[in-house]
Amino acid sequence: MKRILLFLLAAYLISCSASKSTVTSNQRIPAKFDYSPPSRTQSGTTNITIALVRPKFVGENPEYYVPPFNEMASSMANDFQELLTAKGFTIRGPFGSHDEMVYNDKLNSNFDLEVSIDLNPEYNRHYSTVPNWALTGQPLYKTTGEVTLGGSLVIKARSPQHNELLWTKNIALDRSTFTYVGSSKWNNPPSLADELKQDNVVYNTIARELEKYYTQAMNLSWQQIDPDEMKGIATEAKKADNK
Repeated sequence: MKRILLFLLAAYLISCSASKSTVTSNQRIPAKFDYSPPSRTQSGTTNITIALVRPKFVGENPEYYVPPFNEMASSMANDFQELLTAKGFTIRGPFGSHDEMVYNDKLNSNFDLEVSIDLNPEYNRHYSTVPNWALTGQPLYKTTGEVTLGGSLVIKARSPQHNELLWTKNIALDRSTFTYVGSSKWNNPPSLADELKQDNVVYNTIARELEKYYTQAMNLSWQQIDPDEMKGIATEAKKADNK
């Protein structure tokens, strides 16, 4: 009897250990979108005030509205504000859109700056069926996929009052292809947005790739935004609004 009890206890401990290990490997690791400018100029030294419009994804893909995609856009709004301040600009906003700016914001800004994230994603997703041990008569689904991200970061300057387009900078981002294997089982084939919300393995894989894109996009933006060029845009914006 003792041997049986010891065997059952050992089996139980091994089972608990394996279960704990599985849970740990599937834990969600929150995406970290963070950028620090490589140098800083005192805020306001350019004598230019920019009304910043929050970065948004190009397109209406459902996954853009769930983490980690919406986390990326939200963090970029804060880090673009920090980037521009480090370049010597004064910032108003960020605003959800030009229409959210009140008259005082428009009157006291030299121009608006809009940032669009155009990832141009390509998805090649597959579903495989697995037995349903609940014996409901319907199979369960597991997913695998190949994702390619590319596209660009598009920065536009517009006049603050009439919203006239003055300047566009298209910053190309390197294309990257990666694969993922989902860990969840589904009653029906899920959308990618559903996988990101409920499958930590899928979230973690895509989050790590987006982090790389974020760093690349912010570094290139720092290189491309030139205070002297922005002074010329401020002059053009004033002409456009005085027509």
